[in-house]
Amino acid sequence: MNASGQHTTARPGPRSGPVRLADVAAAAQVSPALASRVLNGDPAARAAPATKARIVEAAARLGYVPNVAAKSLRVSRTGLIGLVVHDLSSPIYLELMRGAREEAARHSYFLVLGDVDELLDDDDAFRIFISGRRVDGIIMQGGHSELDLRIGDIAQALPTVVVNAPTEVDHEGATQVFPDEPAATRLLTQHLIELGHRRIGLVSGPRQSMTNRLREEGIVSALDAAGLELREDDRVHGEWSADGGRAGVDELVRRWGPGTDRPSALIAGNSLIGIGMLGAVGRHGMVVPRDLSVAAVHDTWINEHLAPSLTAVSLPLHEVGTVAVKTLLAGTNGDRLTLSDPPPVLHRRASTGARPAG
Repeated sequence: MNASGQHTTARPGPRSGPVRLADVAAAAQVSPALASRVLNGDPAARAAPATKARIVEAAARLGYVPNVAAKSLRVSRTGLIGLVVHDLSSPIYLELMRGAREEAARHSYFLVLGDVDELLDDDDAFRIFISGRRVDGIIMQGGHSELDLRIGDIAQALPTVVVNAPTEVDHEGATQVFPDEPAATRLLTQHLIELGHRRIGLVSGPRQSMTNRLREEGIVSALDAAGLELREDDRVHGEWSADGGRAGVDELVRRWGPGTDRPSALIAGNSLIGIGMLGAVGRHGMVVPRDLSVAAVHDTWINEHLAPSLTAVSLPLHEVGTVAVKTLLAGTNGDRLTLSDPPPVLHRRASTGARPAG
């Protein structure tokens, strides 16, 4: 309100680049979601006529150009939704795929699978995929910096939902759906602390990966609550793979040297890393869990069939897949959704045991 009692709109500060929906929302003093619905003519948008008029006026005044991809699911339909993840052979994403497939089928859509790394390696395939109207929308695994940099371009061409981990910045129109990663590693760390472990190490993916950072955050917070710490010398960062797990254990053993103090437990950044770690520990003459406990993020069907079976925490990936498809079909608006219900679940198995004596 101004001094005369008239409603005024906020004027955003100067910015470079095209006007975003968030700029219109700020100018009209409403949420981006409401601004999107009003500008797209959504009859279900709940807003007073004066509010709708304010949004339209702000868009016209700022010169906002709507993202045509946001309407594509309503004006043209192939019946296909793309799901793009890193390494389609990984068992980690089976529940994510199952949740997405089941929800897509409920709406008479089919799921088309793609590999992030292949798309990033082939510029022609990437351009065709996002601009050739091969799919009506796309669900992409985030948390990897190279892909995260291109999500904005993808979201301008296709309705886009990012899953797995939040990106560094918000992208216009791309909704993000991810599980509570810190809660998962807090749960694992608390389990190891309850078993008597006081020095816990980590073998994980690239240090600057958002996924890795969130998982480290959970470990650090659980250790801090117990008066402990995650030492820098007890961390190794490499690939999200079994090879990365083997290399991580090899590096830690090299650092420890004969007769030196070392962690009594290690957390793997994911189950593939954990599988590689189990084999590597044996090669160095240690027995799991007698000499070293190993636990991992992301439970898979394989973990209980290993020798020893691998303790892991499962995240609600089935629900992530379901919500991602629901969000895509309802219309993306740039929100960030953290799924904390259902919470992560700990699966205690033979790879973790009481802290070794001595």
